[in-house]
Amino acid sequence: MDDGSRLSFIVTAVLILCAMYFALVETAFASVSQTKLKTDQDRGDNRAKKALWITDNFDRAVTTILICTNIIHLTAASVVTVAVTRIWGLSAVTISTLLVTLAMFFFGEMLPKSIAKKYSEHICLATAGSLHLFMVLLQPLSAFLTMIGNGVSRLARREPEASVTEEELYDIIEDMAEEGSLDEEQSDLISSALQFGDVTAESVLTSRVDLVAVDIEKSPDEILDLIKKETHSRIPVYSGSVDNIIGILQIRTFIKEYLHNKDHLDIGPLLDEPYFVHSSIKIDELLSIMSRKKLNMAVITDNFGGTRGIITVEDILEELVGEIWDEDDVAMEPIRQIGEDFYEVDSQETLGDVLDELDLEVDDEDDEELTNKLMGELAYEQFSRIPQEGDQFEYAGMQITISAMEHNRILMLQVRKLAPSDSEDGEEGEA
Repeated sequence: MDDGSRLSFIVTAVLILCAMYFALVETAFASVSQTKLKTDQDRGDNRAKKALWITDNFDRAVTTILICTNIIHLTAASVVTVAVTRIWGLSAVTISTLLVTLAMFFFGEMLPKSIAKKYSEHICLATAGSLHLFMVLLQPLSAFLTMIGNGVSRLARREPEASVTEEELYDIIEDMAEEGSLDEEQSDLISSALQFGDVTAESVLTSRVDLVAVDIEKSPDEILDLIKKETHSRIPVYSGSVDNIIGILQIRTFIKEYLHNKDHLDIGPLLDEPYFVHSSIKIDELLSIMSRKKLNMAVITDNFGGTRGIITVEDILEELVGEIWDEDDVAMEPIRQIGEDFYEVDSQETLGDVLDELDLEVDDEDDEELTNKLMGELAYEQFSRIPQEGDQFEYAGMQITISAMEHNRILMLQVRKLAPSDSEDGEEGEA
């Protein structure tokens, strides 16, 4: 092998290293968190300033990287072809081209990109200065190619895409919480605000079986006795059955009239007109309607027009800011640890919250319908009959036992977090 051929192979190796560099920076800057770079900048790292500038001008950076990558690939192919032809003749060109392509794919693309995803922040800080230099040097060619690209894109106009997707926004919030820029309460509040528009009235209503309502035919004394037992400021009033709610009685108004006109009190004129809405309505839309109509309570109906439950403004706001307590509320933890890996869970708690508390996952954890499923509903789905106290089943690494029921309704569940070996044994036994 002469000196010229040896030099050709050295040049090819250098070109592969250059390809590795550009693959590293492209993937690193595409996947890095700007929040982390801003944190580095706040700590006084000057490299982070250039890295942030590159992420702000990422389209220009990508154009620069593509120009350099194509020049490297074409140059490498040409150099190898000339060297191989000189040594072995034209018959070896096909094999040499295939080998160079494989080397470029593995060493110049696949390997550096997998490394860049794992160490994106460190790579961005280390390469920001050199990539910035390439962007400045290739600015005229990059601007020319960008102008051509913009011209073509104008010919195929369409709706602009969101600059930040919902998933990216969740990632940003999670990163900020991990770095301490947001505390846990602030993080939960922002996440709740993002999810607020996806929650339906069905998920937060007070169900029919828990509904405190009064028959219009009841005497004022009977109504007063009911009021004394409850702590509500408003009570739905029905005629005949709960499916026929005819009004909402304000307790303060009733007591005022009761004290002045006990013997001839007719609650009919005291009733506010009920507002009916289907259970599928989103709570953000319902909150807007209730605010506009100055309503505190709405009656939620099912697909057949019957009463499914009620919802108040407080119920909706609690989805955003968490539980709102007043002096009459009794504090009850919906998920309470009662022993090592043992928990007592309210049947109205969601599966997603239980999994988060126990640090468990399901295969399809992005399925909102699944994670918002109530634990009581999940339990009913596991049996072909109405379950009884003591019945149990396994699900997603948990052994769930029905611990309290009332009139065929599940009230409380006991949940045991299974060890991985126990879970696998249970799955084999079920198979």
